[in-house]
Order: sequence, then structure tokens, then C-alpha cells
Amino acid sequence: MAVKKDYKDQKLAEKLRDRKYYIPDSNPEFIKDVEKIGQTAAHMCYQCGTCTGSCPSAPRSSYRIRLFMRKAILGLEEEALTDPDLWLCTTCYSCTDRCPRDLAPTDAIMAMRNLAFKRDIVPRNFLQTVQLIYKSGHGVPNNDANRAARKKLGLEEEPETTHKYPEYLPGIRRILDHYKLKENADKILAEGE
Repeated sequence: MAVKKDYKDQKLAEKLRDRKYYIPDSNPEFIKDVEKIGQTAAHMCYQCGTCTGSCPSAPRSSYRIRLFMRKAILGLEEEALTDPDLWLCTTCYSCTDRCPRDLAPTDAIMAMRNLAFKRDIVPRNFLQTVQLIYKSGHGVPNNDANRAARKKLGLEEEPETTHKYPEYLPGIRRILDHYKLKENADKILAEGE
């Protein structure tokens, strides 16, 4: 007897069934965009689940990379890009290392994140991290407690980063400026206030 999957969102569960490949509210170009940006043949995914089984985020959250691969294949752009779980990927590449099709699910997720960012769909904490990187070169800037811990371990107080070499910070800022990351982060955060 087959076990029926019970997704919390019944509308999404219906869309994920194989009754029609492209349903009226799907975008068949979405998978092409994901593949072009991610440089991986995501349409070749056969839903074995190895990616989700390998994922360190999956047991600790509702993140299921296989579901995102399925959304991309079916052209469910809106569902993929607006799902907050898209941002739970740690980019560890465990799924990519283990994929039996030699796909790069991590790169497909990063492509979807890029597409979401173009539509200003980004969690506030990611945008705040962009601002911190622009300011200090770090998503988590060094602080006195960390410096003391490093010193106690026999390490230099400042790690081999922009904290120690601030002359590289202008280069980081040029990259962020080139892609308008800081500008967009400031704009989106200001709109949400």
C-alpha cells in the first residue's frame, strides 16, 4: 500500500503531483534560469532524496533541498522564491558531493537565492550581514571577547582577515558596490521600517 505524502500546504501538495507537467501558474522558464545561473543540469534530478538525507540543516529545520529541486523542475517559481526555507542552506555542498547524478543542488539553491534577491525577497538578517560585511569585511565582526579567547589559545588577537589587514576592505566594498548589494540591502531594510 502506497503511503500518501502529507504536505502541510495542500495547494502545494497538489502542484507537486505529476498530473500535468506545467500547470497554469507555473513558469517553464524558471528551470532554465536556475540552470543558467547555477551552471548545473537541475532538470536531471530524479528525486532520490540523497540531497535531503545528506543535508545538515534538514534534521534541524523544515528545509528539504529535494523539494526545492522539484519546485524548480515544475516551474513553481513563486513557491520556490518566496519560501523562507530557501535561506536555510548552509552551502556546505554535502548534497553536491553525494548526488548520484553529479548535479550541484547547492548551486541550484544559490541560483534561486539570486533570483529571489533580484525581486527583493531576502531575509532581513542576510541584509544586515551585507551591511556588516561592508562596514568591517565580516558578517560577524571580531569583538573583545573573541580577541581574549584567541589570545588565551595562543593565537593573535586579530584573525588573518580584514581585521588584521584593513587595507583590503576597500576591495570588498568595490565588489559589493559593483553588484549593488549594499545599496539594495539599505533600500530593502529602509522600506521595511
